[in-house]
Amino acid sequence: MVSFGPIVRHEAARAAERYGAVVAIDEVRPSLHGVKLRGVEVSLPEVPSAHVRFETIDVALGWSGKKIALQGGDVSAVGPREVVLREAEQWQKRYLARSSTGGGESSSSGRTDAEFEGLRIAWQDRRDVPTESVRASDVNFARQEGKVGLSAAEATITVGPVSVAVQGGHLTLIKQPEGGYRVAALSARSLDATLTLPAPLEEAKPVEGASATPKEPPPREPREPAPKHAKASPRGAAVRAQLVRGATLLDTVLEQGAKVELDSLHAQVRRGRDTLNLGPGSLVVRRDAGRMLVELSPRARAEKEEQALTFSLSVPFGEAGGEIVADVKGGPLYLSTLGIRDGDFGLFDVAKTSLTTRSHLVLSADGKQLRVDGDGRVQNLSLRSDALSDEPIAGLELAFRLRGETALDGSTLRVDEGEVDLGAVRLLAHGRYDRVGEGHRVRAEFDVPLTACQSILDAAPRGLVPRIAGMRMAGSLAVKGHARIDTARLDRDFDVAWDLSNTCRITEVPPEIDAARWRKPFRRSVLGPAGERVEIESGPGTPGWVPYSVISRFMETAVLTTEDSGFRRHGGFDNEAIRNSIRENLRKGRFVRGASTLSMQLAKNLYLDRVKSLSRKLQEAVLTTYLEQELTKEQILELYLNVVEFGPMIYGIGPAARYYFNTSAGDLSLGQALYISSILPNPKQQHFAIGGAVSPGWMNYLRKLMDVAHRRKWISDEELEEGLRETVVRGQPAPERSARSQEPSGREGEPSGEGSGEPPEPPTPPED
Repeated sequence: MVSFGPIVRHEAARAAERYGAVVAIDEVRPSLHGVKLRGVEVSLPEVPSAHVRFETIDVALGWSGKKIALQGGDVSAVGPREVVLREAEQWQKRYLARSSTGGGESSSSGRTDAEFEGLRIAWQDRRDVPTESVRASDVNFARQEGKVGLSAAEATITVGPVSVAVQGGHLTLIKQPEGGYRVAALSARSLDATLTLPAPLEEAKPVEGASATPKEPPPREPREPAPKHAKASPRGAAVRAQLVRGATLLDTVLEQGAKVELDSLHAQVRRGRDTLNLGPGSLVVRRDAGRMLVELSPRARAEKEEQALTFSLSVPFGEAGGEIVADVKGGPLYLSTLGIRDGDFGLFDVAKTSLTTRSHLVLSADGKQLRVDGDGRVQNLSLRSDALSDEPIAGLELAFRLRGETALDGSTLRVDEGEVDLGAVRLLAHGRYDRVGEGHRVRAEFDVPLTACQSILDAAPRGLVPRIAGMRMAGSLAVKGHARIDTARLDRDFDVAWDLSNTCRITEVPPEIDAARWRKPFRRSVLGPAGERVEIESGPGTPGWVPYSVISRFMETAVLTTEDSGFRRHGGFDNEAIRNSIRENLRKGRFVRGASTLSMQLAKNLYLDRVKSLSRKLQEAVLTTYLEQELTKEQILELYLNVVEFGPMIYGIGPAARYYFNTSAGDLSLGQALYISSILPNPKQQHFAIGGAVSPGWMNYLRKLMDVAHRRKWISDEELEEGLRETVVRGQPAPERSARSQEPSGREGEPSGEGSGEPPEPPTPPED
């Protein structure tokens, strides 16, 4: 009895030594069928990051062998994932492999069954503020007759941006004749996965307490600049390789006929302030004919109008090749059934939004091409998006059809069949995009079949066009066009054209839109110096209002020269200006030129905010049509020149003439009118040199504008000669005139005098 404890400790130490371990036991007690150990501390010198302690170990001896039962305890490790895994792998190769071939169990001792209950498992990559961790509670383990069962009440895994929480997980392993184990079954009561994506740059917040002034970044070693159109990284091949590796790994660990089943899978994707939820649903993974098959089915609600929506993925084993195929089909299914919640990525009323789709995607064997063939419909879609509108958009009806192929490095895109339906409005398109060296080539056809104008208006949700709600239209509209563009040869290969059949006419408008209100005094909201909303009064009869007949003729010449050369001949939209804008923006590779007409600018100033969004553009188009329909060109010009901003809180040509030149709108000279018009793109920026005269560089630009106006026959030879002699001076009603005219010289906008401080690229006049 005295020697019982030392003998057990000695035998335990010998058993531990076979596994490269050192064991310390707090208490040894005999039991009815064997021995009971309490407070067992196990250390592995070759895995220094790990710590193991068992609360109780019962060893029972019988005729059929030994049975070991462990109850309670902790298995923990702290250290980088790569370090811990490398230590564990080296220990496993050295000791577990040897024990499985006979070094660990004597054949004379018979079979050994083992059970673990109530274990706690923990790992984290560092002690302070870990970024990766594993936690599991109430872990149970049982090994009997070649089978191993492993279960856990709860487990969480966090690796970088991915976090997974499992409840009620169970794993069954079967020992293989050649050694090792394979998975026979894997299941879980529920699994919650979270993926956190980097937040958008505009949402990045400064660290509390940090200086408001950014520090100068440390100097960097010079390096070769990347080519402008460097070949994109082979993302498709990388995704395919990861999927194939995952499938191959499963092939090596899954028993033939094994099945992985998750009863309740929930996923969440976070990006900045946005969140997208998916699930719950059931997940099944199985092997079939050399491929891994994954099927995900969200739980449908018990409603007759809702059908199941399933996602399936087929991935080949090994790197020998084979396509990866994904299918999504079913519906209608409510977005809330998919687990999407109100607020996810701006969506709301998701319980009323349904999705129907049948889509087939194929990733090529080399991972370079993706083929898509699918269609779908979204009903009652509601969302909030500043890019679309500053108001919520509710009840959107959207359908799509897409068949085509794309290279995943971005070099090619082919659309064989494309269709987007918004209510009764259909957009059909097909074509091809190719990246050729430094350039881009587009060949496309598009078509909007004949549609009633009122149907187009009805198709737009109220939140997308709030200012024109209640408007009625007659007539119809159809568009058919093409695009032939090669950015490497824009002068020779640029053809964007469309045939527009438009008989739309506005027959009814709400009172706040009615053009009659602009024929008498009215109030409108403008932006103050600090960006605040300020109410101002305008309209005929108010101070500062100047009738069209009283405004200097040069002012019309000026705005047509700088803003809209086709004003007198177009119906609100200048197709040629739009084409030129597209070409110049493509040539520069950025937005440098718009195609907004005076009528469009007036519609924006009278009715809309300055916020750039799809909503503003759509409403601007309709309201421009209305103004052109209801007003003469002279009335449009009178309104425009009296409401547009010419400087900070300087609205209208009357206040502008007094502010800049201490004169009336009717007495403006050619040079003065052109100066006022030239600052319209940026009325807060001034171009006066010391002494008040317009800086030489900008004055040279104004003379170029005079030449443009003369070529268009908007001014006479005498008026051009008089204008070229001008030097415009701030606060001086009459400009200074030289003895002879001054011809424009130098590059457009290039300063011709010292200290002019002018920008190198002033606005370019509209082309003839």
